[in-house]
Amino acid sequence: MASGTARAANDEGGVVLVQDVDASPDAVWECLTEPACFRSWWRDSLEFEPKLDGRFVEPWTDADGVEHVTRAQVTAFHPPRGLVMVWADDEWTFDTVVSVSLEPLRDGTRVTIEHQGWQAAPEADRAALLLDHRNGWSHHLSRLTDHAREHDARRKGH
Repeated sequence: MASGTARAANDEGGVVLVQDVDASPDAVWECLTEPACFRSWWRDSLEFEPKLDGRFVEPWTDADGVEHVTRAQVTAFHPPRGLVMVWADDEWTFDTVVSVSLEPLRDGTRVTIEHQGWQAAPEADRAALLLDHRNGWSHHLSRLTDHAREHDARRKGH
């Protein structure tokens, strides 16, 4: 199986990305839940507690130099199949929901990321937020794909 471009869907309700990864489900799960592995493909300057009621805190700076903080809380945790988080930036007046699920394939793993709840966003901002988050999740999923493949090879002694 080749790790190809993520298939994406985007509507007013949310963002859905699906990516087949040339890595075992265990390797992908480790890249999502082991702190050092997670930081190596996402960003070093964040906190993530991959467990039920765990927190995710990511400070970041946008293209205009404005600082933001994204926060999430893990509301479902199902090793090694997936997790769900309630997700929002500090300045938002609404919450969204991010789910990450892993499906074993014969020779790899299908990763699905869904970011839902955008109907609660202010209508004037909704399209831009959806586009920004689709692009952001595509970037992170691409980095996860590459890192998980390398991580799996190291686990297998290659």
